[in-house]
Amino acid sequence: MPFAFKPPRHEGLRRILSGVLSRAADVLFPPRCAACGGPPHDGPDATWCRACFEHLPFVVSPLCPRCGRPYASSEAMPDHLCGECLSDHFRFDAARSALIYEGPVRRGILQLKFGGKLHWAPALGRLAALHPPTRNLLDRSEVILPVPMHLRRVRRRGYNQAALLARFAGRMCSRPVAVDALVRTRFTRPQTRLSRHDRLRNVRGAFVVARPETVAGKAVVLLDDVFTTGTTLSECADALKDAGAAWVGAVTVARVVLGPGAPVAEKEPS
Repeated sequence: MPFAFKPPRHEGLRRILSGVLSRAADVLFPPRCAACGGPPHDGPDATWCRACFEHLPFVVSPLCPRCGRPYASSEAMPDHLCGECLSDHFRFDAARSALIYEGPVRRGILQLKFGGKLHWAPALGRLAALHPPTRNLLDRSEVILPVPMHLRRVRRRGYNQAALLARFAGRMCSRPVAVDALVRTRFTRPQTRLSRHDRLRNVRGAFVVARPETVAGKAVVLLDDVFTTGTTLSECADALKDAGAAWVGAVTVARVVLGPGAPVAEKEPS
């Protein structure tokens, strides 16, 4: 009769076995820094080495206190609302990004989205739960919702990178992640190829709350990889508020810094 392994019933034994297997996996497959492949440091996020982590471009003040847009650093400049938030352009209540979209962060997001390099998901998703401004929004939430992709694009790529990032961020801050509460019902062109005006028109009405009970009366946080112009996040927030969400925040791993002559974002590889 073939041997069938049965996990121990006692919770303590299960934890011991899990720890043993985890340590064995670390020996056989030692963790590596996501950016350089070197040995990771022993800090709160062991997916980066100390040198790479210390050079990560975290978003800091001065910034817009509503949408989190960073400004050029200046000791004399306090946080203040940007022009879009003064005109009440966005439908979400607050947004924050952990990092500037540059260097290894930019490379990691592109490799995760378009290159199938899934080792970037924990490295980037956990950063959203480590950086205090983004962690504050996540802690305020009752449920985290990844920005959805259309089913056709999920089938082609094999996964939704926002859902992967949300799972790692949610695990670190002990918040549930609802991957199917918000859905994209209309196949849209990639936002990276469009102007700001066309972005808004492209995603208008593209999102529907499939499970209103998940968000009704609750504080909800949307999670995505990059904040460029905020149109997708704002449209998602609009659908959530129509479904009864009491408060909608938005957290992204990275933020594109727009300015004179700056590119809006990378084009999606064909």
